[in-house]
Amino acid sequence: MNFSEIWIIGEDEILRGSKSKYLLTIAGIFIFLCLLVLHYSSSILSLFPFKNNGNTPYYLISYLAVLVLGPFLIMIASFDFISNEVETGSIRYIISKVDRTLFISGKFLALFIIFTFTVFIIAVISLIYGYISNNAFQFENTILFLVFSSLYLGCLISIFLFISTLSENNKTSFIMSIVFSGILFFFLVQGNDNYLKYLTPYYYGIKNIGLFVVSQHKIEFISIFKNIFAMVIYITIFLSMSLFAIKRKDL
Repeated sequence: MNFSEIWIIGEDEILRGSKSKYLLTIAGIFIFLCLLVLHYSSSILSLFPFKNNGNTPYYLISYLAVLVLGPFLIMIASFDFISNEVETGSIRYIISKVDRTLFISGKFLALFIIFTFTVFIIAVISLIYGYISNNAFQFENTILFLVFSSLYLGCLISIFLFISTLSENNKTSFIMSIVFSGILFFFLVQGNDNYLKYLTPYYYGIKNIGLFVVSQHKIEFISIFKNIFAMVIYITIFLSMSLFAIKRKDL
C-alpha cells in the first residue's frame, strides 16, 4: 500500500475536496457544542446518572460531550462520503486514476485528521476552562482524552464509511446509518452478559470513563493499552470490510 498516495488523497479531501467546507463546518459545530457543554457543565452534568460534586474535571466533561455528540455529528459528516461519489458517478473517474484501496483509505484519513484536530481544539478549550477555574493541570488525563476521543470517533468513522460504501445513494446510506446505529445501541443496553456489546464503539467509549477516574490515583497502563488496542482492531476490521466491499462493487 502506497501511504504517500493515501496522504495525498486525504490532503486533497481536506483542502480541495467538494465536501471540505462542509466537513470543516461540522467540525466547527462540534467544537461550539462542546464549548457550550463546558460553559453550562453544572446544569448538564445533572442529567447523567452520577452525582456532580462540583469538582468534575473539564477534560472528563469534554469526553462525555464527545461520547454523546460524536455519533450524530460523525454520521452527518460521513454517511455520504462514498455513496455520493457512487450516486453522481464521479467514482468511476476517480478509481480510473487511483486504486480503490487507496481511495477508501484516503477518505478515512481525511475524516480522521479533521476530527482528531477537532478533539485537539476541544482539549485546549478544556485546559483553558480548567486554568480559569484553578483546577490542577493533569497532563496524563489530557493525553488520554485526546487518544480515547480520537479512536472513539475513528471507530464511528469506520462504521459509517462502511455503510456508505455499501450504499448506492445518499438516502439509502442515511437510513442504513440510522438503523445500524440504533442496532448497535440496542446491543449495548442489553446487559453486561451480552457479548454483542463488544461490537459497539459506544461500549469502548463508555468503558474509558473509568480509566479517567482511576488514573487520578494510579495509571492502569494494561487497561489503557487493552482499550486502545481494542479500538484500533475495531477500526481495522470495519475499514477492511469497506476495502473488501469497494473491491467487489460493480462500478
